[in-house]
Amino acid sequence: MCTTVSNWSWRVILILVLLVLPFTDVALGLHITKVVVPTPVAVGDGGWLECEFVDQGQSIYSLKWYLGLDEFYRWTPAENPPIKTFHVKGDPLTVDRSSSHKGRVWIKDVTLGAAGVFRCEVSAEGPDFHTESEIGTMTVVDLPDEEPRITGTQDSYQMHEDVILNCSSPRAQPPASLSFYVNDEPADPLWLTPYHPKEDPETGLETAVLGLRFPLRPRLLRRGAAIVKCTAAILNIYWDSTEVFIPTDAPFHASIMEGQTAIGRGYPAAGSSLLTVLVLAILLLLLPH
Repeated sequence: MCTTVSNWSWRVILILVLLVLPFTDVALGLHITKVVVPTPVAVGDGGWLECEFVDQGQSIYSLKWYLGLDEFYRWTPAENPPIKTFHVKGDPLTVDRSSSHKGRVWIKDVTLGAAGVFRCEVSAEGPDFHTESEIGTMTVVDLPDEEPRITGTQDSYQMHEDVILNCSSPRAQPPASLSFYVNDEPADPLWLTPYHPKEDPETGLETAVLGLRFPLRPRLLRRGAAIVKCTAAILNIYWDSTEVFIPTDAPFHASIMEGQTAIGRGYPAAGSSLLTVLVLAILLLLLPH
């Protein structure tokens, strides 16, 4: 029985060694510890690609960066010069060779073509040329050419007339996300009309459009006008806004409404108090003495 237990124990130990050995080999050899790809990046800008690794005594043969299937950067420490760059169709980015070293690469002048998967590949020296690779994804944004535009305004409005406006953020990729505010308060969703972005057939850039329609009620007036603001945002890289005034044809109506509101709350208007005093004085003079 002792022989059976002993044989069983050795089998278990052998299985555990076979299972753990591949992971131990990787842990003690070459492996990538971190890959960082900047995102989002605006067209024309750039950022750092970072590929960190540990070699655990293995000599590095090469480190390469790929965009999709295309290699654009190689660091080979045994060669002179150690850094080489390669042309990629469409020139989606430029490598600053003077700032780059090992796996840390400065890219600039990116285009929309640089959006996608970046891969860092590190290889050890022979005879096995053990290779490790990790990926990161970049989003590239083509920002709008100008601030959002509000169209459809009139010189003046009648009370309770519908205000009908459009806001557009031109020529971007992806299209901007638009929002309307009335007197710094988010517009009622029932007032909004979303439209599909309009694509420029030549550039592929898109113009975002959002409609707004609301009745001009007295409660919306501030000194005879309402303020409408439109904001445009893309991810966490872009934000801009523009404002317009929506005036009434009779601004003093707002003051009258405000005075009536004050009286309704128990605060007499100044003109009303003066008139009351004058009437009482006249009545006192007319009373018989």
